[in-house]
Amino acid sequence: MKKIFGKGLIVLAAALLVGWIIALYGCGGGAGPLRVAAPTPGVPGLTAEFESLLPEGQRGATFIGSEACADCHGGRQGQPEPVYVAWRRTKHAEKGVGCEQCHGPGSRHRENPSGQNILTFPKIVSSVVCGQCHGPIYQDWLASKHDQIIRTPSELAITNPAVYGRTCLQCHSGLFRIQVGERGVNLATLSTERIVELANQTLDAAPHAATCATCHDPHRNTGNLSDDGKEVQLRHLVFNTDLSAIDPGSPVTEHTNFNHICGQCHNGRGADPSDATLTRATARPNMHDSNQFNMLMGIGGVEGTGPVIRNTAHAQIPGQCSTCHMPRSRHTMTASYDISCTPCHTPADAAARTATVKAEVETALYALRRRMEQWAQATFGDNALWDYTALLAQEGKTPPDQAQVPIQVKRARHNYYFVLRDRCFGPHNAPYIRHLIRVANENLDAINVPRVNPWALASRVSRSEIRSLLERDRRRALSADH
Repeated sequence: MKKIFGKGLIVLAAALLVGWIIALYGCGGGAGPLRVAAPTPGVPGLTAEFESLLPEGQRGATFIGSEACADCHGGRQGQPEPVYVAWRRTKHAEKGVGCEQCHGPGSRHRENPSGQNILTFPKIVSSVVCGQCHGPIYQDWLASKHDQIIRTPSELAITNPAVYGRTCLQCHSGLFRIQVGERGVNLATLSTERIVELANQTLDAAPHAATCATCHDPHRNTGNLSDDGKEVQLRHLVFNTDLSAIDPGSPVTEHTNFNHICGQCHNGRGADPSDATLTRATARPNMHDSNQFNMLMGIGGVEGTGPVIRNTAHAQIPGQCSTCHMPRSRHTMTASYDISCTPCHTPADAAARTATVKAEVETALYALRRRMEQWAQATFGDNALWDYTALLAQEGKTPPDQAQVPIQVKRARHNYYFVLRDRCFGPHNAPYIRHLIRVANENLDAINVPRVNPWALASRVSRSEIRSLLERDRRRALSADH
């Protein structure tokens, strides 16, 4: 019995020692990556992935602790860079997550400070760095579209930086956004060489639309609290009803610095419904394929006359987008009936409401499109010629002189694409969608285009056919943006 008891004490002591080592060198200590098992057989664990990010000049370096970093990074001797000071106030510091757990061991960097012997941009923005401790959130992120990248914007920025580098990369490159947008760099002063450099780094080293660091500042508390009031070091607000920055009347057409963590990118980039703009800008829809925040708040469509229900309770809940798309901090960014819609709806109620409104909106959009086709057929002898010129050119069509397209058709097609490009078909803001479709139809009434009964159409055309056509139009518009 004594031998068994003695062995038990040894095992217990060993376990405690291992636990202490993990705490010291993992997420509870001052240095080093957390040692975790591979997420799936045959796939490297996060430690291996993290170590693969380290530059060659850092290989063989040893851990020296965050206090050693303070000498140069704002902690001592009155240095102006307050990174260390700001970090000391964060949850990271409270939990013992130090500089080297993100940037790697620092002994060589202390001896000879250089970007070649410490993990820094561009690879420091990899979500693998955060995934060492935030494993479940990292796995969610891998399943999200933020992990993906649309290569075209970066490629276009390399070949034509003056046109595409100062606009597209702000949202299509998390690396670019951190290095430029979040640092307040004036895009007009950014050299074409720097744009090309960042575009190449995006494709080579940080090929993601948004990583953890795109939305969270790892070095400091920001005061931008989550929907449940927690300090999670967000770079922007989760709730903002000051729409002046994205108002269609704003002279800015590239609203990528709007102070909202989702709305900074998920906005329409202008979405100007004025007659002057609709008359002048006829090549493509003047809202980007990301006007979700505009739709949520009910701003950017041709509204006509009469009362407008601008937005619903969805726009007023504390976390706005994050409440539905990030329930319980789920970083797949996907809404689900079971937890996204509670406590306002049961899963069954939410599913039924969503199915009903989507069927209504898709069918109404299809009927509106058919009316514009009827007008084009009667006017030009070709039912496709109601559309924007760049979209017609994609189809091998010769666009008509846009002076021959009445403003009523231009208003209707703006609302058609505004609803279509939101891609939600109802839940974001069903009353505003209904209003925009009604206004579009009233404009076609004014030029005597015959009405189309949407439900009669629905009895002859399948939902899959309707959805296929709408998605085709959306993709054509997206292609025209490039």
